[in-house]
Amino acid sequence: MILKFKENRVNRAYTGGKNIDRFVGKETCEDGRKPEEWIASVVTAFNPDNPIENEGLSVCENGRFFKDVLAEDYQKHLGIAQDNSVIEEMSILVKLLDSAERLVVQCHPTIEFAKKAFNSNFGKTECWYMLDTQDDAYIYLGFKKGITREKWIELYNKQDIEGILDSLNRFNVKKGDLWFVDGGVPHAIGSGCFMVELQEPSDLMVIPERITPSGRVLDERKIHGGLGFDKMFDCYEYIGYSQEEVKDKYYRNVEFKENELSPIVDKSLTDKFSLYGLNACGNCNVALNSYSVAVVIDGNCTISDGEESVDFKKGDKFFLSDESKKISLFGKTKIIFCCA
Repeated sequence: MILKFKENRVNRAYTGGKNIDRFVGKETCEDGRKPEEWIASVVTAFNPDNPIENEGLSVCENGRFFKDVLAEDYQKHLGIAQDNSVIEEMSILVKLLDSAERLVVQCHPTIEFAKKAFNSNFGKTECWYMLDTQDDAYIYLGFKKGITREKWIELYNKQDIEGILDSLNRFNVKKGDLWFVDGGVPHAIGSGCFMVELQEPSDLMVIPERITPSGRVLDERKIHGGLGFDKMFDCYEYIGYSQEEVKDKYYRNVEFKENELSPIVDKSLTDKFSLYGLNACGNCNVALNSYSVAVVIDGNCTISDGEESVDFKKGDKFFLSDESKKISLFGKTKIIFCCA
């Protein structure tokens, strides 16, 4: 099964989104408070100051919620685990994210912490593939050496934003970069980043900043994620890294090979998901290792799974079920495939 998705923009505390508008071919492109597009999402957004029913849930082109389509036949759509049990949960969430301002510093839970503290089967390990960047685009990733829990709490209590940022490693980023973010690792996406984000399917986080860079005061529940102000500091893993160590551990830059899948995120980084790039020129066949969520980042193509053929253009987003993981492509295109 090949499923296209309708637009699914989500409210966030930061501004952005103009590059998403441009990417999908809108006539009017502008930044606002919906700087993210959630793709193949069965996750609702955690916006306690402005809750909207079903916000974050993806809707298929036929008007049905994606989660309802999956529920009709999990085995057909998501496959079977190694123990021969039927998979009944999407293990990935894909986003387009466009930052017109720096996002607040945040930290997401590991699976172990998420199970214990949030009663969730998933943490929020994630990765960022840069589709485009401004010349001065940057990110923050990982504690510097010597940052302790006590020091971090002190900076939070004082709301010493300069000190908070100075506690993290900062990197300039460019188009084609891949940055990986483990659960428990503090980070912030800077302004000028337009990316595909692949992550575990949750909206769990804790935040050490009470006010966004543009002056928006955050709801306390958003800051501590429902954990409370004392327990929120348990979410962090207080491990310090040098710049070189972070880059060696979490950075990749991959060239897309012609007419074959190019691994961008593989088991050398994580066992939670994988990410591939494809530069298709003419006709080619692709065999993925699981169901996948895909974003057409350039060109046009027709994709066939043997049962149906669907036309795609730049900016389209779609789901390939487990039974449709072997496909044929016709055309000239570049596609990002996000796999379980």
